[in-house]
Amino acid sequence: MFDRAARDLGSALDSEQRPAADALAAVGASLLDASPVEGARRRVRRTPARGAYLHGPVGRGKTWLVDVLADQLAVHLPDGTVLRLHAYEAARRLHRAVAARAGTGTGLDGALTDLLGDARALVLDELHAHDPGDAMLLSRLVRSLPERGVVLLATSNYAPAGLLPDPRHHHLVLPLVAALEATCHVVAVDGPVDHRAAGHGGARPRWCTGAWLTPGTAAQLAAEGLARPVPARRRQLLVGGRPLWALAADPLDDDDGDAEPAVHLHFAELCERPTSVGDLLELTDRYRTVVLSGVPAPAAAGQDPWRRFADLVDVCWDRDVRLVVLAAEEPRCVLDLPITDRDRMLSRVSLLPAIAAS
Repeated sequence: MFDRAARDLGSALDSEQRPAADALAAVGASLLDASPVEGARRRVRRTPARGAYLHGPVGRGKTWLVDVLADQLAVHLPDGTVLRLHAYEAARRLHRAVAARAGTGTGLDGALTDLLGDARALVLDELHAHDPGDAMLLSRLVRSLPERGVVLLATSNYAPAGLLPDPRHHHLVLPLVAALEATCHVVAVDGPVDHRAAGHGGARPRWCTGAWLTPGTAAQLAAEGLARPVPARRRQLLVGGRPLWALAADPLDDDDGDAEPAVHLHFAELCERPTSVGDLLELTDRYRTVVLSGVPAPAAAGQDPWRRFADLVDVCWDRDVRLVVLAAEEPRCVLDLPITDRDRMLSRVSLLPAIAAS
């Protein structure tokens, strides 16, 4: 199945992808061979097979490999038994489910039931766990999967022991590390070929219609079919329960079926304030184009604002939201940012057309 999928892309599995493909094939075979006990609750199903946790640098095909298996499983298993989520989205859903069950006495256990439903396989993409609160929720999620008969298929740029590397918080992720190592085949996918750069990485079509504009003039915006916001278009949004000022935002109830709503934001408003990943997910629920202006040179902002900028890149990439960046420097400046995951950011923003003013 993996060789055929690679050929369809005009590529072939490399030697570093082969062990991961073999591990995933074994997981898939065990899932297709096993069947739930008729009429029984999930808790009395047989112990699930070991899952798979693929880790390695960007562009090595981790998500693509897992998606090939997940697509195959979805063909042969009933609807709802393969649940695919970005790790950010899984954490958000758990936060919301816990809040919805406040005062019921069911708490996190009930929230996990709400999240998993009838799933037998959970695909978690980009299990990075930079936020301590998210890391603790994801830890509880992963530890609950065996008793619920659910197999985990996960991707990450980090080996399990490298998750949540901040030494102030790393102890919070140790139960997750132990659960991953106990329940998954942990496979490094770290070959020399960047398949995304070679055009075999499954780039998102809307993402690739975005742009990185330096410095972001009105003429550059116009070439992207966008107008520079005027003060009269400034409006206040409510995101995550707090006000967020947008330079401009299209109405969400527009009757024009061909138009997709866009929001214009400033780096200082979005990234220099305590914006969470949940806020970014909420924004991209509403808007299919995000224009971020005022992105400074790397030395002009601290670690926290750049971490939020990186989160915006990740969320827009994962959700295939068009991102237009108006920046002081060209895309390779992300390698100078004071954060982890710089290589992943560059891999993604390098697929945005970079346009400098003449």
